[in-house]
Amino acid sequence: MGHKSRILKLRLRGPVIALVIADVLALAFSILAALLLRFDGATWPDVYNRYVGNHLTSMPFVAAFYIGALAVFRMYKRAWRFTSLDMLWDVIGANTAGVAGMMVIQMMFDGSHFPRSVLVMVWGSAIMLTGGIRVFLRMMSVLHKYSGKEDRPSVRESRRKRVVILGAGADGASILRAIREDPYLEYDVIGFLDEDPNKMGVYISNVRVIGSLEMLKKLADDGTIDEVIVALPEDACEKVREYVLDCRGKRVAVKKVPQLRDTLIGKTAIQMVDFGIEDLLGRAPVSSSVATIGTYIKGKRVLVTGAGGSIGSELCRQIMQMEPAALILLGHGENSIHLVHQELQARYRNLAERLSYVIASVSNKNRIDQVFKQHRPNIVFHAAAHKHVPIMELNEQEAVSNNVLGTHHVADACGRYGVDRMVLISTDKAADPCSIMGATKWLCEEVLRASSHIHQGTSYVAVRFGNVLGSRGSVVPVFKEQIRRGGPVTVTHPDMTRYFMTIPEAVRLVLQAGGVGRSGELYLLDMGNPVRIVDLARDMIRLHGFEPDVDIEIAYTGMRPGEKLHETLTASGEDIHRTNWEGLYHIKRPQYFVTDEVLDALVHLERATSRGSSADVRRLLNQLIPSQCTVPVTELQQELEESLEHEGESPLRYHM
Repeated sequence: MGHKSRILKLRLRGPVIALVIADVLALAFSILAALLLRFDGATWPDVYNRYVGNHLTSMPFVAAFYIGALAVFRMYKRAWRFTSLDMLWDVIGANTAGVAGMMVIQMMFDGSHFPRSVLVMVWGSAIMLTGGIRVFLRMMSVLHKYSGKEDRPSVRESRRKRVVILGAGADGASILRAIREDPYLEYDVIGFLDEDPNKMGVYISNVRVIGSLEMLKKLADDGTIDEVIVALPEDACEKVREYVLDCRGKRVAVKKVPQLRDTLIGKTAIQMVDFGIEDLLGRAPVSSSVATIGTYIKGKRVLVTGAGGSIGSELCRQIMQMEPAALILLGHGENSIHLVHQELQARYRNLAERLSYVIASVSNKNRIDQVFKQHRPNIVFHAAAHKHVPIMELNEQEAVSNNVLGTHHVADACGRYGVDRMVLISTDKAADPCSIMGATKWLCEEVLRASSHIHQGTSYVAVRFGNVLGSRGSVVPVFKEQIRRGGPVTVTHPDMTRYFMTIPEAVRLVLQAGGVGRSGELYLLDMGNPVRIVDLARDMIRLHGFEPDVDIEIAYTGMRPGEKLHETLTASGEDIHRTNWEGLYHIKRPQYFVTDEVLDALVHLERATSRGSSADVRRLLNQLIPSQCTVPVTELQQELEESLEHEGESPLRYHM
């Protein structure tokens, strides 16, 4: 093994040695050329005797310093296939340092240096020669990539795909360059489309800006293009919405390069993904940098409950970017926790030893106490909850035990074990709740506020937001599977609307709220405008290349128990205020209970879940929670109301 590594090192040193020799020769040629040009008409012996011979002593040191300067600017540690403008600046910097060093060394060893005009010419010619060598290396590398038999992709029977790039900015140019440098991407870029009139007719790397986005429909109709690559900013996606859906309806693929600005161009082969429904939300994502909002997490011990879920797992991914001292993944499902733990270990190998996981239910008070005693977290993100509305309508005790009592156990442990801050993930279904799930999350917000009064050394913050695309409970994966099977796509009601945002965006704002929120306060994420579910279904069908109600049927199934026709983000009696942070609002919630009343309610809820019936739980929630519910009562709820009336109780409604 050691013998092989030594051979590998020798092989790697060979090209570097050759490049060093080429740079020394380039410096020597630059000096001689500058002297001959500066003293035009003088004979070589005169030039040698007057200038060259006087500096022979210092030249080895000059050459050594010059090579050292190039090495400092990483001229010998570059993948020359991806040489770009940044290399030019390094070449200029390295030669500037090298020529300046030559002047100083000559003064030290020889008492004089070349004339200033000669130094300037040496500087210019050395830049051209050393830079030219590296451009030549790039050309040879690209040629080798395409001509090498072992590296050449297999010849395909199909022709190269004709592609148009939307956006003639920096992202579009980067995509074009990456496509050309990767022979495995058999694309023929026929042009750019851009809305900027100043770019019309302009050539970017010999590819012309052929028109505006309006031209896309014509190209798709004529069969001129096989694929579209979107290289527009995220906030411009709404502008291309109809164009994208039109292309997909005509079986023209639409791709994008995710997070292009966050990647180092040329570091890896370009990877394109399908244009997804999250790209057509109709709202510009709130821009917030994980690096800037998560400074309060760096070096702290962080616990995430529900770490195996959609929100919890994304919290873990983004928290790891902030380099916590430890991250504890807590969840009830061992498989989901194991998968997230494996993913984080592979992605953050240098921080893998900081990861640990705990299998526990937040409804188990003793187990939660053990976890806090063992791990001593500084920050807790509480994402564990039962969230599926219709299922919780049939499992009232479990909903209360896990959501309400579980939140109380976590919040109480945070206070007793000196946690700095706790962040609760809430939901828009807590606003005027008309379901068991919404009612429990409404109570969670009250529990957190009560905890802020009991344990004033800990900061308790609640964050409320709506649906997230791609989560386990989202309609998106359901629609995808239904489309894959050929339909029908099922929608509960033609007028039903919901608020949506992407999981990464929601988590970034949750992390921001955790850093800036005040204890006992409730915050709301900017969810944009509500989206009709049937419109979402139609867009997804078109994105898959089908026509709604022609290729794929849309079927209406009726509203399920606990569902609202339209979700609201705030309840009646709640006031919403802007904050100083983009994408984050403050909800001023009425004072429903004093702290002792909350604690008393928790005692009754615990008794009802452990020894009572579903009717007992509903009756207790009915007494605790106010609501302006307007959703029609389902048959199941009607039967329960009638049974309660026979027992002398009031019909089921959430009110004080």
